[in-house]
Amino acid sequence: MKKHIGTATAVLALTVGAGQVAQAESKGYIVSLWVPAMNNFDESGCPNGKNIVLNDLAAQALKVQGMPQAQIEKVTSPETMTQGIFSNAVPLRAVKDGKPVNAYVHPMAVPNATIRYDEAKEGFGFNLDGKVEELDYIDPLTKEAGVDNNAARVFGCMDRARGSYEAPPSNQSYRWQNHYNAGNSWLLEVTNNSDRPINWQNEENVTVIFYRGEQVPLWNSSGHQRNVTYTIDPHSDLKKANSFKGKIVDGKFISERTDQFLMTASSRVQPVYDFKSALMRMTFKPNGDMEAFVGGYMPINMIYFPFGDYGSGHEWFGSMDVPGVYQGLAKLADTDIDAVNGKRTRISYTYLLRAVPAYLIHPNTKVASRR
Repeated sequence: MKKHIGTATAVLALTVGAGQVAQAESKGYIVSLWVPAMNNFDESGCPNGKNIVLNDLAAQALKVQGMPQAQIEKVTSPETMTQGIFSNAVPLRAVKDGKPVNAYVHPMAVPNATIRYDEAKEGFGFNLDGKVEELDYIDPLTKEAGVDNNAARVFGCMDRARGSYEAPPSNQSYRWQNHYNAGNSWLLEVTNNSDRPINWQNEENVTVIFYRGEQVPLWNSSGHQRNVTYTIDPHSDLKKANSFKGKIVDGKFISERTDQFLMTASSRVQPVYDFKSALMRMTFKPNGDMEAFVGGYMPINMIYFPFGDYGSGHEWFGSMDVPGVYQGLAKLADTDIDAVNGKRTRISYTYLLRAVPAYLIHPNTKVASRR
């Protein structure tokens, strides 16, 4: 149950050496939204229509299982189709060694799992490879060309995954708020690595660090409560590959490229967010809130996990071809060649992050002062 409380306050104390503590200039946040950055504001990106509907998925599965066509048409008609019929039929539509097998475990063994890709010209993200190629977008905010966000191509014509800047993907937003935030929190700190005040317009040496919190988020009627105090989880494995270095230019943080950005989540959202060759840009809002985009190359198996895990539920409620998702991710994967099969294993993906101000307490801090 989400709790509603008043504001708690404290300032951040940073340990800079054994037994030595200094007050570093920094600002803390709690992440209130973390979702794929989609740009599906209308139907123009899907000129051939959106992806397959559930009756067609069931028909494909029953054909693989050898049911006569006349009976398939009867079972899958809108008048007779039920969730029970669908859920019993669709898992066994992959074929291995001539026999039907679980499609979510063997997504590449599903015949005819073709999907329609997003064909829009604009999409959020970064030019990760320094090239301008056919699948690349133009970012609608920065106008940068050559934007690599191939995962958005895969999901852009699937109702369950579509969204926009103003209305982020509803299913992913729900999962973030209710499946992850119910038991975890992501915290974020902006620091200039100095004891002098941060210049929020132009600052040369800036680090953005992500943490997991020890407390769940606190809420009010508008969402995440602002200016609440959270304690950073001290587990050392959560503090590896979790930061971006860069600078603030004209009021916006622009990161350098980081080899890896890694944060844990949950199986119902995604077990691990593992970006290679990652970039970040951040905007500071007048009301104190923050918004950012994080992009890089993510493992297709990790992206697929929550879809395969939920299986027929994703397909029934969202008319989403789950094996088609995996096949699409594999087809549009950008990088990381597997040494065994020679196939690419990572795909470019960009996430939208929104956050509200919070006060962060580092673990084992002996000195803390009042606000």
